[in-house]
Amino acid sequence: MWFVTSLLTVVGAAYFYEKSEKYSAEVAMLCVAIAVPGTVLTLIAAPWPIQLLLLLAVLFSYRFTKNNSLLS
Repeated sequence: MWFVTSLLTVVGAAYFYEKSEKYSAEVAMLCVAIAVPGTVLTLIAAPWPIQLLLLLAVLFSYRFTKNNSLLS
């Protein structure tokens, strides 16, 4: 239950950050302050198969962005 709650909190904070970034720096900073500890809690509370999938997604996205930046 902690995993789902913290994941939804992080997704909500990211959504509000995207919407409020242009209009209010204070609200955007508050969203970041909520999202960073929420992300850590999500990673700790996630079951191991989800942690493995997240790790693979991070590794592949890093390689993809690294390769695309060299081509540009």
